[in-house]
Amino acid sequence: PGGSTGGGAAGLATGMFALAEGTDLGGSLRIPASFCGVVGLRPTLGLVPTSPTDYLWDTLLATGPMARRVEDTALMLKVISGHSDQSLLCQPAAEGDLIATVCQDPTPGLVVAYCADVSGIGVDPEIEQCCRKAALLLDAAGIRVDIVELDLSFSRKAFLDLRAHWMLSHHIERLEHLESFGQNLSGNIRAGMQLRPEDLAEAERVRTTLWNQLHRFFQRYQFVLTPTTAVQPFPVEARYPKIIDGRKMETYIDWAAPTFVWSLAGLPVVSVPCGIDSKGLPVGIQVVGPARREGPLLNVARLIQETNPIGMPLTR
Repeated sequence: PGGSTGGGAAGLATGMFALAEGTDLGGSLRIPASFCGVVGLRPTLGLVPTSPTDYLWDTLLATGPMARRVEDTALMLKVISGHSDQSLLCQPAAEGDLIATVCQDPTPGLVVAYCADVSGIGVDPEIEQCCRKAALLLDAAGIRVDIVELDLSFSRKAFLDLRAHWMLSHHIERLEHLESFGQNLSGNIRAGMQLRPEDLAEAERVRTTLWNQLHRFFQRYQFVLTPTTAVQPFPVEARYPKIIDGRKMETYIDWAAPTFVWSLAGLPVVSVPCGIDSKGLPVGIQVVGPARREGPLLNVARLIQETNPIGMPLTR
C-alpha cells in the first residue's frame, strides 16, 4: 500500500473508514494514495498544524487529509486547517467556501502544464502513458494542457540532506538506542550525524533556487501535472524498487524522488487516481500549484477524478 500512511490508504480503499490523516515528508500521503487508488493531499506548509512534535521548527513536513474522493478531502482540509497555539509555523484556515470552489466549473482560460519526469530518475512507460492521457483529457473541460520539460533533479540532494537533518532533529534524544533501531531509521539518523555545515547551507541555497524557479513557472502555468510515482505498487517483501525504466536506484529512497522534490518547496500537492495499469493496479497523478491555492488545485483534481473514474475494490 505504500508508506508511511499505508494503513490509512488501505483502510480507505477497502471501506474501513471514510477519512484518514497523516504527515507527508517525502510523499507519505501521496505515495500510498497513488498505490491504493485514493486521494492524498500535502497542503501548503503550515496550513494544517503539526503538533505535538519533537521538532517544533520543522519546515519540511506537512500534515494533510486523505479520502476516497476529492470532495471529502476538501471537507476534511477545511476542518483541520488553521491556527494552533501549539505551533508558530501555521497559517489561517483555508479561505472561502472550499467545497464550492472544488465543485465549480473550471476557471475559463486555465492553462496547466504536464511534465512526465520532474525528478530525472525515469518513469515506468505504462504509468507515464496513463498520466499523460489523463492530463490531456482536461482539454474537454476547457483547460489548455501544455507538455513541458521541468527539470527539478538538481534539488534531490538538497532534500536528502535536509531529510537527514530532520531525522537527527527528531531523534537527537534517542541516540543511545541507535543500535536497536531498524536499518532504515538508523541509517537516516547516521546520515544526519555525518552532515557538514556546508551541506546544510548548500541545501538551503538550493531550496531557495527551487522556490524562485517554481514561482516564475507559476506565473505562466496555474498548475503542473506529473506522475505521483515512477513505479507501480511493488511486492511488500521488497524494501524498494531497485531499477526504474532501466535505471538503477542508488538508495532505498531514490524511487520516491517524484514526490519528495515537491516537498522541498512547501507547495500544495495532491495525488488523485487517474487510471488502472495492465495488472489492475491504480495509477496516481500529482497536481501541484502555488502556495495557498488548495481550492483551485482540488478543483482540477476533481475534474481528473471525474474523467478517469477507477471505482473502488469493493465495487469493481
